[in-house]
Amino acid sequence: MECFVGIGLTDTNPAAIFFAMRILGRILCLILFSPVFLTAQSSNDWQESTPEQQGIDSSELVKLLEFVKNQNESIDSLLIARHGQIVLDVYYHPFAKDQPHILNSVTKSFVSALIGIAIEQQFIINDGTRLRDWFPEADKPGMRDIELRHLLTMTSGIDWPQYGSHNVSDEMGHSADWIHFILNRRMAATAGTVANYSNGDAHLLSAILRRATGQDPLQFATTNLFEPLAIPTPLWATDPQGLRIGSAAMFMRPRDMAKFGNLYLHNGNWHGRQVVPTGWIAKSLERHTSITISAGHADYGYFWWLYPKLGMVEAWGGAGQRIGLFHDLDLVTVMTSNIGDDAPVTSFSTEIYSRILKAVKSAALPENPAQVDQIRKLIAEAAVTSHQPKRLSIWHRMIYQPTSWIGAAGAILTTVIFCLWRRRYRQIA
Repeated sequence: MECFVGIGLTDTNPAAIFFAMRILGRILCLILFSPVFLTAQSSNDWQESTPEQQGIDSSELVKLLEFVKNQNESIDSLLIARHGQIVLDVYYHPFAKDQPHILNSVTKSFVSALIGIAIEQQFIINDGTRLRDWFPEADKPGMRDIELRHLLTMTSGIDWPQYGSHNVSDEMGHSADWIHFILNRRMAATAGTVANYSNGDAHLLSAILRRATGQDPLQFATTNLFEPLAIPTPLWATDPQGLRIGSAAMFMRPRDMAKFGNLYLHNGNWHGRQVVPTGWIAKSLERHTSITISAGHADYGYFWWLYPKLGMVEAWGGAGQRIGLFHDLDLVTVMTSNIGDDAPVTSFSTEIYSRILKAVKSAALPENPAQVDQIRKLIAEAAVTSHQPKRLSIWHRMIYQPTSWIGAAGAILTTVIFCLWRRRYRQIA
């Protein structure tokens, strides 16, 4: 359903594959030259607990894991944390605990946080600032009325068919200058009147961050968001102009995704430090509009999906990347997947959330060592047992399945880039 930056995640046409490999090449270059990825870092800074100590029934978690096991979906990880303690942390082969996972559009929720921080630090006046203040070329009929809040709620009105055979994100991905491409789209609606899922809106915000702060958005994020949360600087791919892709393309470990969720769960406060303004958290998680999805409509905040019937909000990314927050339960969940036909609301994700809710009780429970042991066995089994998902994405095959021909192409590309890097390193040395 969703796109990495434009290419459909299950697309297998030659042009899509070529573009996917081109973006992967950029990512691999970043990996090879990034000191963060040259030194492995362990994610041992979470406290862990038995489920019962946090009021969660282990027997229900066993049923949850059995359900996931039998669904034949390409899920890579599942994490549950309550009261700041991880009670379930499972990784499905070939994915591993300290392996960064592509976030797809969960990246948008991080961009939203960075906009709030930039406003707090007075780099940006407020969310009513107009697009034309940063891009004079946007000072034209219709577009001159676009404000930051319209970009954050995907109500800019910029014509952006996101799904189907005419996917504008694909066109943007093939263009030489993505911002120029977006600003030259026609207006399909008056700003603030119609919500339409748009990767273009999110990418404009990345450009605004760079112009407002004078910094690379990743540098700004590292100083003001990742370092306070003790999250290693993540990989975040760029467009042809070197701008961080605002709609997607960030990679992060599930445990670090959970930190971001826990930050929002506690109103932007992290161990006594206010990282994201409380008011911005509240504004981000309140309903501003409704977006059409495959299941009908879903309420939407500032790059956050809102599900009042489930009592939760969610940062969602295509192919099944999810950070779920249950404020009333002090509960964070993280899922990473490679489910080609995933959407913000699916029967699979709804069933998982329902089963998690069924497991949560109001207070601590008597220990249940037999069921905890069964959870450990299922976690160990998941780590070594290959599952056969319905349909894999290009990204999954290139990154996690090197035995496929697409994965082999990615591996060859990796080798070529590494050889070039090693040759350059020797010349410098």
